[in-house]
Order: sequence, then C-alpha cells, then structure tokens
Amino acid sequence: MSKGQKTLTVVLWATLVLAMVGVISAGLFRPPGDRSIAQNTYVSPSPTLDADAPDFVLLNEDGKTVSTRTMKGSVWIAEFIFTHCAGPCKEMTARFNEMQKTVHDKDVKFVSISVDPERDTPAVLKDFGKDAGAIPGRWTFLTGDKSMVFATARGMLVPALPATEDSPLLHSEKFILVDAMGKIRSVVDSKDDAAVAKMIHDAETYAAEARKAAVSP
Repeated sequence: MSKGQKTLTVVLWATLVLAMVGVISAGLFRPPGDRSIAQNTYVSPSPTLDADAPDFVLLNEDGKTVSTRTMKGSVWIAEFIFTHCAGPCKEMTARFNEMQKTVHDKDVKFVSISVDPERDTPAVLKDFGKDAGAIPGRWTFLTGDKSMVFATARGMLVPALPATEDSPLLHSEKFILVDAMGKIRSVVDSKDDAAVAKMIHDAETYAAEARKAAVSP
C-alpha cells in the first residue's frame, strides 16, 4: 500500500469513527429494548409555546371530576408525580409548596397529576396533599384512568412511562405552564431556578391578562 493510500485509509477510518460518535451522542443509536425515558414522545419546548393542552377527564383528591374544560379560565402549573416516589417527587412537591406561598396571584393554580393512579386513589392523594401542605382550592391532585394519565403527559409535552417487570415507573421532572385559554406556554426543568422564576412571572402575567379580558367590553 502506497503512502497516499495509507493516508486516505486513516482519514476514512477517522471520519467513520467521528460519525459513529456523533450518532451515539445524539441518542440515535440505542440497543434493542432500551427503555430510556428519552425514548418516549417529547417535544423540546420553544421559549414561548402555543400548544393546546390535551383533553382529559380525571378525579381530584375529593373525588370530583376535573377536565380540560373545567380548567379553562384558570392559569395553572402542572407536574407529574406519584406519592410513593423514591426519586425526585419529594423535591418537586416541596417546590410546589414553596411556589403556592410565594406566587401572589391567587388565580394561578397548581396541579399535581399522579402517574400511578392504581395506587394513588383520591383518598390517598388527599392525605398526601395534607402532608405536603397543599392549600385547598389552590393546589389540587389528580388521578384516574391509567391510559388517560399517560396520554395527558404526552399531550403536555413531557415523557412518562409505566412500570414493567424490568423497569420502574418513570416520569418527567418538568413543570408545565398552561394559560387561561388552555394553551401550554412553557415546559421547564423543576430544578432550574431561573426558568422556574420566569415561569412564575409569566403565570402571573397570563392571570392578569385573563382578568383584564374578562372585564373588557
């Protein structure tokens, strides 16, 4: 093999290796059966979204029906958790508790949706809410049909996967902001202080705009 051929071979192998690294880094190369949460349908949000919140019919901690229709007119921040979570749910719940106290606009609501509805009945959620310090009428907890819960998560642009024999229940650590018209406006990391602060500011802005629109001729 000539010197020129050797050089060309090295260049081609280097290009191939770099291409493979790029594919793996992009998450496009996954072994069969990989159940990473990134595999679930998820749309990375733009700075300002304008997507319709999904249609859902669920039960709150008092056993009363809550739906997309009944939520219209309210600005709300949602999360997906479950009561016996040994992972991030404790921190997410603590943050909701803090937010309900610091968000001055009472028209901004908080909604926690259980991704384990088989165990998280309304009664269980009611006790959980009391322990979490939820303010009645301000922070509500939802449960219901399992397929609807996971469809709601997908519609809210966050990943969630039910438990299997080989994998635990998985869910997003994102907070989702929905305006009074039922539009998803942002999806942010619950651990990102700056993003959460902006979400709170936006929520209060949307609530003020909704009140203004309600009294306009």
